[in-house]
Amino acid sequence: MLHRVLQSLRASAFSQASQILIQFVSVPILIHAWGLVYYGEWLLLFTIPSYLGLSDAGLTSAISNELLIQVSKKEYPKAARLLGNGMTSIIGFGVLASAFLAAALEFSDFTIWLKINRIQVLEARFIVLILMIYVMLILQQELMSTVPRAEGDNATGRIWTTITRLLEFALVVILVTVGYKALAVALGYLVVRGLSWGAMFFYYRHRYSWVSQVKVGWFPLAEIRHLLSPSLAFLGFALANSMILQGSTLLIGFFMTPVHVVIYTALRTLSNFIRQMMNLLTSAIWPELTRALIANDLPRAVILHRRVCQIAFWTSLGLLFILETTGGPILSVWTKGTVQPVQPVFTLLLLATLPYSLWLTSATIAISVNRHQTIALNFVLSSLCTLVAATWLIPRYGLSGLAIGLLIGDCFMLFPVFRDSLRILLEERIEKLVPAIVTDFGWLNKLQKQQR
Repeated sequence: MLHRVLQSLRASAFSQASQILIQFVSVPILIHAWGLVYYGEWLLLFTIPSYLGLSDAGLTSAISNELLIQVSKKEYPKAARLLGNGMTSIIGFGVLASAFLAAALEFSDFTIWLKINRIQVLEARFIVLILMIYVMLILQQELMSTVPRAEGDNATGRIWTTITRLLEFALVVILVTVGYKALAVALGYLVVRGLSWGAMFFYYRHRYSWVSQVKVGWFPLAEIRHLLSPSLAFLGFALANSMILQGSTLLIGFFMTPVHVVIYTALRTLSNFIRQMMNLLTSAIWPELTRALIANDLPRAVILHRRVCQIAFWTSLGLLFILETTGGPILSVWTKGTVQPVQPVFTLLLLATLPYSLWLTSATIAISVNRHQTIALNFVLSSLCTLVAATWLIPRYGLSGLAIGLLIGDCFMLFPVFRDSLRILLEERIEKLVPAIVTDFGWLNKLQKQQR
């Protein structure tokens, strides 16, 4: 189990590092090759199809859990039917969402209201169409990458999709370097992703015999009806995060100035490094909790829950102190001295990561077995209340008011999350959990002895 967790952590770290590399390198290359205006128009066109990423409504995550359960029980025909239904559903939802989006664009003259002048109208339509297909291929590959995860290989699917992104990036660099424009780049993305998805599908058909039984048929709404509730809950998590990220920026822009938006965005990006580390941790432990809970191995699930919460708490606390002391120099180098760690805003944003780290890791208990609907609802309500409170706090306390609201919102999430986790972990008690998180480090010595 430890090997699988470490393998997953390495794969997640590789994915995160690759994403940072792509973002860091691609921007100056594309600006230099295309110019600021043309590059800006490309980004606007790329943004439109990205909303199709929500079209699966969290279905991939819900199917991932269910697939792991079926494979763990060795019910391979059910797993094959589930995977086929998932592929069909993503196609169905994607086509419906694409048709709606295409109709909206057709009647809105999107090139006019997006102020796209350098890219011609017909070319812009082709680019958006190609990118729509590209996004649907991404969703299909994300679903297919859950196959090795269900088989106990937590890293292969993530590594495959990460290498695909790197290949896309390499092709884009080559294309723009030799003078190609947006349409060729969009086609490049589509070709690389299509070949990668096809290779992944045929490789898994060869490696896992049950995948060869997968069939794509008509829209199987009745077959996946039991997954709609957890799927919408996963969508709730995405919407709540989007509300906080976009809503807070809009409120600052409304009540303050664009300069404050830049300051807040820079401080939030730096403090969010802790949240990203927690996401890596939870993604690594997620399948192990699923295996323990479906096997009704509650003692193992309790230990896993305690350890992951403890690691999350102390890791986030350590990173909090590190960023608190080094945030100034980091921001100075990163923004060339234009942004400083405004206090107490930066400290409050860092403090908010502490309760977030705890509730996020504990929520993995419910998430791992598709019983996270209540948590998702509370997260959505908490995010809404945070934004409502911010409309009162920002005019009075500025950026500090928003940071206070975020801290309160994350603290609020602790109660419903741990309540639901303890309901699933019948043998766990809060009076045992807290000391295990704060003071129990004996397991580290045992782990070191086992490693030797």
